[in-house]
Amino acid sequence: QNEKCRFFVAEENGEIVGFGRVHIYKWNRSAYVINLLVDAGYRRRGIGSLLLKTMEDFAMENGARVIMFDTAIDNIPALNLYFKNGFKICGYNEKLYDNAKTALYLAKEL
Repeated sequence: QNEKCRFFVAEENGEIVGFGRVHIYKWNRSAYVINLLVDAGYRRRGIGSLLLKTMEDFAMENGARVIMFDTAIDNIPALNLYFKNGFKICGYNEKLYDNAKTALYLAKEL
């Protein structure tokens, strides 16, 4: 099996307040964050960083050497979260999104 996927949730008082999904690609020993979302009322409390760290740990446990993510160039909250957690811009794609926004690719060596 070349690909593995895991879904993580953050709960507070029995309610889901955030989630993340990461895929592991064994063929090149990489991980890709597919989704990372924290409910607006729970942001800026470390939940996104905790989910991200959990996904990084999962990626390392499964042999990934790098973890990557893409986001729109104007998604400042996401960019701030990733920069704060050691990610660096590694590329861009002007055609990824159909809304004409440029996608930035971010990566972090594990």
